Amino acid sequence: MADVGEPLELESVNAEGTMRIGRAIGACCVAGDIIALDGELGAGKTQFVRGLAQGLGLDPRQVSSPTFVIVQEYDQPAPGSDTESAIEALIHIDAYRLRSAEDLESIGWEGDGSAMREGAVVAIEWASLLGSALPADRLAVRIEHEPSDCRHLSLIAQGRWRARIAQVREALAP
Repeated sequence: MADVGEPLELESVNAEGTMRIGRAIGACCVAGDIIALDGELGAGKTQFVRGLAQGLGLDPRQVSSPTFVIVQEYDQPAPGSDTESAIEALIHIDAYRLRSAEDLESIGWEGDGSAMREGAVVAIEWASLLGSALPADRLAVRIEHEPSDCRHLSLIAQGRWRARIAQVREALAP
């Protein structure tokens, strides 16, 4: 059984709100982290990753949906950011079109992905499609549409993320 904490439930009223949540999480990330994103098409997963990139000190303008290329790596610092981070890159994976372990291996993911995660944070859209290939140590983020174009985000801290979820909550406090 995975070491799972109580979900942190959040609301976002617009794209900037979704990015703000991503930024707060990015600011709490350490090299090797996995952010496992799920939600229907158009829920805001890529918008969240833009915020995550910004929170890591990376340029959010370089983030786009990797649906057709499956994996993208972002390592350009945001203008005016401090580039002295232990995190060298954000790796952005879209698992929507991956159907097997061989597909996952074709993008450089082996075992639990630890080699790919070295010095990086990995954000995986459609993460639930990877099943047991995902390590238990991750922050799971579920994004759902709400009425009036709002979004409901449910953050589930697993493993070492349990100790850091309070930092995320604090960073998002008004």
